[in-house]
Amino acid sequence: MNIKPTIYEVLPKNLYHVTTTDKLAKIKEDKLLKAMPDTLTDGMVKGVFMFDLDNFVHQWTKDKRMNLARLILDYIARGKEMVMLRIPVQKLPQEVAENIKTRDVNKAIDWKFSGSQYRGKSPDEVIGYKYTETRPEVLANNAVEHIVPADIKAEEIECLGTSTYGSRRSLADILTGFFKDQPEEKVIKDNIDTLI
Repeated sequence: MNIKPTIYEVLPKNLYHVTTTDKLAKIKEDKLLKAMPDTLTDGMVKGVFMFDLDNFVHQWTKDKRMNLARLILDYIARGKEMVMLRIPVQKLPQEVAENIKTRDVNKAIDWKFSGSQYRGKSPDEVIGYKYTETRPEVLANNAVEHIVPADIKAEEIECLGTSTYGSRRSLADILTGFFKDQPEEKVIKDNIDTLI
């Protein structure tokens, strides 16, 4: 008898969100990490945009031509102090977890860049990224980003380390700042040669 895995078994154990320390103060004040419209799709998608560490390290940083990690960190916090937030997926209500979507950058083509903004047209003519429903086969295929479609309560969030973005700093250095003295630091150390 095949038993269908629960959404908590399908999704990564933890999801992560990078924000600035001044925005963290607002999250604490509101007691919520608020879902926001995505500017890259002209607001078609709204949520809290997160990643899992394995795909962040292996997918976002692997291409020197289009290093997504650098683009996103630059977009979030050029010249500001950033903080890494960890959300254990088990803390998310089931109705929220079951509606998380994935962002699959590998299916997007014809990327255009303008400053720190980046847009593209997917094969099905959707501007921005191609979105797919969360399914085990999609997640196993290195979906790059996960979109939580609801506000996240502050008590469900764990604050990790801080770091600053700098074009001359290596990603390994930036990420080590975020994960210093955390279990995730081992992932950074194990992949230090590929973090540009």
